Amino acid sequence: MIQWQGGEWVETTVIEASHEVVTGQGLFETLLVSDQVPQFFKLHWERLNNSCEKLGIRGPAFSDIRAGFDQLLDGRVCDRGRLRITLFGDLPNQLLIMSLVDVEPWPRSTSVIISPWTRNANSATTGVKSVSYAENALALKWAKDRGFGETLLFNSTGHLTEAATSNILVVLDGEVVMPPLHSGCLPGITRALIGEFGVREVDIDASGLNRASAAALLSSTRGVQSIHSIGERELDVSQAPLRLVMNSYRAQVEQDKKNWARPPKESRPV
Repeated sequence: MIQWQGGEWVETTVIEASHEVVTGQGLFETLLVSDQVPQFFKLHWERLNNSCEKLGIRGPAFSDIRAGFDQLLDGRVCDRGRLRITLFGDLPNQLLIMSLVDVEPWPRSTSVIISPWTRNANSATTGVKSVSYAENALALKWAKDRGFGETLLFNSTGHLTEAATSNILVVLDGEVVMPPLHSGCLPGITRALIGEFGVREVDIDASGLNRASAAALLSSTRGVQSIHSIGERELDVSQAPLRLVMNSYRAQVEQDKKNWARPPKESRPV
């Protein structure tokens, strides 16, 4: 783990328990590193800075984050890893940390269950990847304690939002659709890329989810992961619309790898 101090990255093993850390006033980004390349690095940096703007704090420069990744990767081979960027507070006492660990691939498909808790679509941190993550962690633990891989959350108006740690898409009447941002879901990077394929945003209530013939979880480390069951109801993981989305996403990943070698343009929000 490395920490930004005095204009450079330094090794650290301890996170200071500052007011911002204790009260959860921070943000984080999680990226998949595949064959030494962090996937959609610039998109994650842009989302981090957008979230900083919502919290009224200044975000890090792209070149500083890029230098941190290069330092973490220096001298090691990372076939598949999880890069985490975590930020607390504002300048001049901002705490910025990066870490890289090896991870195993996700299973090709997973099971989900409906969470007993609801998502607040009007929360002050809606749409922000906040370190105040206990709500999500507890929901995920509840599902895993019951033998499921993830849990789906509805909002207070009865519409599907997302999973505890992922976005979601479903196939309704042969069409791939996903919950809109106003449902309270996180503006996920994979979700945004999938949206470029013409996937429509649709309000999905419980009856709509019950009609879904297929579904998938979306996240930066999962990519597009099929859901083979919701509760006790089995879904079709081989449907053509779902396969088309998966193949299109893989093509985007490959293109992003090619783009990574190109020199980045320096950019920093004012």
